[in-house]
Amino acid sequence: MKKDELNPEALKIINDIERLEKNGERVPLHKLNYIEARKSYLAMRGSLSPPPPHIYQVLNIKIPVKGKYINARYYRGLKNGKKLLPVTIFFHGGGWVIGDLDTHDVICRQLAIKGNFDVISIEYGLAPEHKFPVAINQSLEAINFIAHNSLKLPYDKTKIALCGDSAGGNIAAVCCINAKINSFPLISFQALIYPSTHLGSNYPSREKYDGFILSKQLMSWFEEKYIDHKDLNDWRTAPMLYHNLKNLPPSLIVLAGCDPLKDEGIAYAKALKKSGNTVEVFEFKGQIHGFLTMGAKISDASKLITLVCERINNSFS
Repeated sequence: MKKDELNPEALKIINDIERLEKNGERVPLHKLNYIEARKSYLAMRGSLSPPPPHIYQVLNIKIPVKGKYINARYYRGLKNGKKLLPVTIFFHGGGWVIGDLDTHDVICRQLAIKGNFDVISIEYGLAPEHKFPVAINQSLEAINFIAHNSLKLPYDKTKIALCGDSAGGNIAAVCCINAKINSFPLISFQALIYPSTHLGSNYPSREKYDGFILSKQLMSWFEEKYIDHKDLNDWRTAPMLYHNLKNLPPSLIVLAGCDPLKDEGIAYAKALKKSGNTVEVFEFKGQIHGFLTMGAKISDASKLITLVCERINNSFS
């Protein structure tokens, strides 16, 4: 790992993690079983995130999927009262194996407070208990349910944006393509934060920034639990592979400058642009994968929230 490109705040986090692992105070996620890894990830998010800000309303909800229910969480910002607002559906990161509503609760609160829209966060099924394509299928059903507003919440079901980080960015991208295929629902905007767009690939950034939060071992650990090898050519694991990327909603693709996934984010942005879509690429120089949820230690996290809110607000104006 070459650390000279790292933002000073990101460098401190990387050095702290290395010190803890060297001293035996922290075990790398890929050396844990998936239950332990989820607890470790939640604890790490708790130590790196700011306290949850006060918000007008947070409501835990259930969304029906194939005769069962998945958890979701509805957020309304402090300033918005009972006014009918657009809605952003959020998909959390964590390699399809870890992460939940709580690991990204602060993020969704911040989005709802700073943005002129409601937020609904989706707790899709995690692997290995729920392997591909369960998370995708549940997310698609959740979007359709929200688009019909069967819960009668005060949001405008005709104004929907999708947002997600890392694996959640992958899910958001796949769901946008699916909405185009089915001509429902109309998605106004997608904000993909250092997304996984090409599972099983080997872009140069995967080697160059190996070990900056994401490592080859950890990415393999995620992939082994989430998908079977035969599914690597399925575009629902890798939206880069979809044959027709035309007529997708305007997109913001956020890159972390020192992220193993950086190059596939760039490649997806180029593919979207080549297909005639409106795409903005914004790179946070020197940042590491996952910095969105490190707002207590990394000041760029707040700038990222502001950026996403501004772009989503503009898409609805």
